Amino acid sequence: MDEATQIANSGALLSQGPKLFVIDARNRVERRHLLDWLHTSMAEGGPGGKLNWVSLPISDERAKMRLGGLAEKLKENPDTLVVPVRIAWRIPNFEKSRAVKMRHVIFGDPRNPGSFRARSILLRDKRRAHCLTGQPATINELEQSFAELSKDYDQTDNMEFAAFVVRQAGLVLDIAERGLRGRRYKVPRHVADGLRSDARFRAAMNTLAGETGQSEVALYEQASKYMKELIARPSPLFIDMKAKLDRFMLSQGYEDDVVFDRKELTRLRKTMREHPTLLLFTHKTYIDGVTATDLAYQNDLPLIHLFGGINLDFFGLGFMLRRAGTIFIRRSFENNPVYKLVLRHYVSYLLEKRFPMTWAFEGTRSRLGKLMPPRYGLLKYVMDSAYSNDIEDVHIIPVVTSFDLIRDVEEYASEQKGRIKKPESLSWFFGYLRSLREPMGKVYVDFGEPVIVKKAPNPNDRLALSKMAFEVAVQANRATPLTLTSLMCLCLLGTAPRAMTEVELRAVINFLVGWARDRDIRMSEDLTDENLGGVQRVIETLVNNGLLVRYDKGSTVVYAIEPDQHPIASYYRNSIVHHFLDKAIIELSILKAREVSDRDAGEVFWEETDRLRDLFKFEFFYPEKQQYRDNLKAELQRADPEWKAKLDEGGVKLASLTNRFQPLIGHAVFLPFVEAYTVVLDILSRLEPGSAIDKKTCVETALKEGRQAYLLRRITSEASIGKILFENGFRMAAGLGLTGETTPETIAERKALLRKFRALSRRMEKSRLELLALADRIFE
Repeated sequence: MDEATQIANSGALLSQGPKLFVIDARNRVERRHLLDWLHTSMAEGGPGGKLNWVSLPISDERAKMRLGGLAEKLKENPDTLVVPVRIAWRIPNFEKSRAVKMRHVIFGDPRNPGSFRARSILLRDKRRAHCLTGQPATINELEQSFAELSKDYDQTDNMEFAAFVVRQAGLVLDIAERGLRGRRYKVPRHVADGLRSDARFRAAMNTLAGETGQSEVALYEQASKYMKELIARPSPLFIDMKAKLDRFMLSQGYEDDVVFDRKELTRLRKTMREHPTLLLFTHKTYIDGVTATDLAYQNDLPLIHLFGGINLDFFGLGFMLRRAGTIFIRRSFENNPVYKLVLRHYVSYLLEKRFPMTWAFEGTRSRLGKLMPPRYGLLKYVMDSAYSNDIEDVHIIPVVTSFDLIRDVEEYASEQKGRIKKPESLSWFFGYLRSLREPMGKVYVDFGEPVIVKKAPNPNDRLALSKMAFEVAVQANRATPLTLTSLMCLCLLGTAPRAMTEVELRAVINFLVGWARDRDIRMSEDLTDENLGGVQRVIETLVNNGLLVRYDKGSTVVYAIEPDQHPIASYYRNSIVHHFLDKAIIELSILKAREVSDRDAGEVFWEETDRLRDLFKFEFFYPEKQQYRDNLKAELQRADPEWKAKLDEGGVKLASLTNRFQPLIGHAVFLPFVEAYTVVLDILSRLEPGSAIDKKTCVETALKEGRQAYLLRRITSEASIGKILFENGFRMAAGLGLTGETTPETIAERKALLRKFRALSRRMEKSRLELLALADRIFE
């Protein structure tokens, strides 16, 4: 029995007493059919009896509501039971395939037919018109709810009360209709009207009028314009079309089935139902923004509102996306108080009504592969909204999408060398879709542990906001799985320019998989014991795409990454290096301790771990210092229970400790960052006294100097040449006070730091050579 039938048969509707039927009808045909149904089944005194009703186009948000008739009827007996009714139009067999037909796009959604089409459907098959009722309530109960909502302004306005009843009727009818269609069509309705009538919004507008000196009428005109721009207007047809586009994009070059854990999805469903939910996704490509919405649609989760940049609101695509739940926001609105106010209250509305929202946590696509520093803008506005409206227990869930291959990486590599990014447009969009046709393997979606905000921080508490964002980043990194592509790139870049035999590559991957399993690090399904035999499938994809070179003309098969592919391979490597960060720091710090014979080895070791943490603080997310040191000690203990004694003794014991960390990967993790920072420091060290250089000029110079350094083999890889790497190198130098006006003192400090970085480069080369020297034993 469906929900509508249960409600219709409930004691409330079967009981005696006055009833008012609020008919949601978009045209005369719907109204006539509903009246016939009501006269047959629910009229007082049986079929053909008296019926008290009013008809309004509640589900047609474009229609103008004439609320006078309803307002008068709501003055009647307070015990009158208000019963909303509606037709849910069905598409035959649609639930099986959810295939949107071209005729639906051309002639309109048959679930929302006009008069002529509705009459035609009823003549052919009346079963397609499913009459349903929403949960009823008495006028007295509705008045009490209205009084609570509108306690801060005039409650004697009958038209305001009638508008409230209409919104409530639409809400309970939507709930009943979802019992037929599914939760994927749970969408907000009459949002703009709801905001305008909200006491908190009115009070905020009144305050803003006083602060700006503008009239409230003028402010409401501006607010109405921004509501039209901001508020998504989702409808079933466009939700289905967007879902079809999502599937099309994900299945062009990738395997049809997205890989995810169903237990995580069950947990997500429960969270969405019980708490305000934010899904913050890591952003590596244009299509990772659709993986969460695709999973939600395919598994009948509520519609997820996606925040997108206004740059994607171009002709055609913007029209469809806005009607599928996308909220387009401006890149900058700091000096627009009305826009900020509308956005804040719109977000509050979605939070209160349990409509989940999603956006790119980093604000832009990661050009390096690793998690970028979070952008606080949207998160701050959401938290400010929660704070202002006392919304508690907001659950922030990181969503990590991983790919065997990413079409955008070649573009990123070019951008990092200085190429200008092309602006988005409709022709660009179609070109991007065509570029997805090349086979690129699988898509993996992982959900991190939720960061629960019991109570939103004060809007002025930036420290609390940054801690929250940091925790989300930590959980996103933990949820990022090792994939076969990323591990192969880590291994092959670690031995470059030497290739690896197929046996060696399998052996080291098996070792790293076991290492990761011992530390409870997530892995893609290809890296489980059951599927490791399927490595060849991924290898074929990587070879066919040119990322790997396979040479099989000799006595054994070998694999390598050509030098011109290093920037692309580095991207995949960077996506997982945070999992190996503690191991890499320990390895390089032991090598540093081995170089110093006149000091305590343990003291040198711990100094170097702190120094590396500080030098690369713009590249990675570190825990607080004590936790950081505890993590390093735990890693040392796993590798060698006698690590402390060996550090205390020093000398040859340090070489023994180094071998316990084989295969060494410190050089593979840190190489591009060290070499890029070295280029920046070299530029700063050659400045004349009295001169200075800004970040933009330094980066432009570094792109040229970096290319020269590579040709002279002063740096080993083109992966070390990139705008973001150079920018972070400049920020590191600025943090040490080395980027201001050049003086003899700063020249000396810059050169001293440059020498330390070159020593670190030599240390990494020693790490690589020690790895290769033991290759036969390590890779057996």
